This record gives sequence, C-alpha cells and structure tokens, in this order.
Amino acid sequence: TVGIEVRLWGAAGMVPDGGRPAVVALHGCGGLFSTARARAGELTERHRAHAEAMLAAGFVVMFPDSLGPRGVREICTAKFGEQAVTATGRRGDALAALQWLAAQPGIARDRIALLGWSHGGTTALATINANDAMVRAFRDQPGAPPLFRAAVAFYPGCSVAVRDEGWRPALPVRVLIGGADDWTPPAPCEALGRRAGQRGWPLETVVYPGAFHGFDAPSGRVRLRTDVPNGAVPGK
Repeated sequence: TVGIEVRLWGAAGMVPDGGRPAVVALHGCGGLFSTARARAGELTERHRAHAEAMLAAGFVVMFPDSLGPRGVREICTAKFGEQAVTATGRRGDALAALQWLAAQPGIARDRIALLGWSHGGTTALATINANDAMVRAFRDQPGAPPLFRAAVAFYPGCSVAVRDEGWRPALPVRVLIGGADDWTPPAPCEALGRRAGQRGWPLETVVYPGAFHGFDAPSGRVRLRTDVPNGAVPGK
C-alpha cells in the first residue's frame, strides 16, 4: 500500500449550510505538475486553470498525485501493459480521496464529483463501475460515504469499458472527447455513448469535431509527440 499525496484548495468565504460541494480531480499520464524547470512543483497550466474555475464556482478541489509518491515521473512514454501505474490501479487513489474528503468538516459528503483527464479520465470510468468488486466493497463498508455524485471524463480511453460487457456506470457521467483525437480515439467513447442510450444509463458522450487530445489546454497549441508508443498511430 502506498500513501498518496494530495493538493487541496478551498473556496473563500462562509461555508454554506450543508457544506461545500467538492471535486476530486485526477491527472493524466504526465502527472500533476509542470515539466518546466522554472515551475517545478507547480500545477500544470491545465490543472491550475480548471482549479481556479472550480474554486470561483464555490467548489473545494482535491488533486491526488498518483505518480510522485510511487517514484514515477510520467507514464505517457510507457507502452500499455508496461506502465508502472495503471488506471484500474488508481481506483484506490480516487476512492481513498473520496473517503477522506467526505469526512472533513464543511464538506457536503453527498456532493463530491469526480473529474479526470486522459489516464485520469480512464481511471474515472473504472472508479464508477457499479459492477467492479473494489467499488462494491467500498460502498458496502460501514460508514462509507455516498459514491461520487457525478463524473466528467476528459478524453479518456473508453476501450476497457466498451470491451467489458459487465461495465455499468453507478452515477451520471459525461465523456468529453475530440473528434480528431489520435491518442485516445473517439470511436470507443462514441460506442460507449450508444450503449448507454440503448440501456438507459446516465452517460453522455460529447464529441468536439476537429479537436485533438488535450483540447482544453489553456495554451491552445497543437503539439506533435513522437515519444508516445500508444494511441491510434503510435509515435505519430
């Protein structure tokens, strides 16, 4: 068992009756922090921008660091099956964050949402699987908080959920993905959305035409990476 570290921010002002809503936010394969030497130890621009928006909306925001405490810098350049930290393995990080956050004073324990980007989005899908043994065990333990109120997955890998006929969302979820994404292709997420419609699940897939992976980056730049061995066209 590895104890993870988190970054936690709370909105200013009076705590409303019933406590503040909160978000557990899961980073992608590149980790939580900037790779720029001058900004070492600081959140990436994407994480910082989203945190500021959520704080302004009155949410408490928690970022678990799934890589650093395990001695891992990044897993983007590792092949699937060889990654030191997996999306299914990170379910425990997300559930532990929920359990700790729900027990804190001033937090509305039934209004905690889950947000994830890329690898973190895939983790989010794994964490809300109603038929997953770890998730069931978490929900069945005495005094367990309600499972996340809702989930948003930015450009996740949806293939695992699509291949698993037993996968079923335990709560409302929205998948946001780019139509031109060649890292986590949109087709499996579109298939997941169609299955949700057929089965009456509270899941919606939104595809943004022409958008690439990481489309919500504040810089808005499209960057070619040749060091990624995964995706629809590895290395391209």
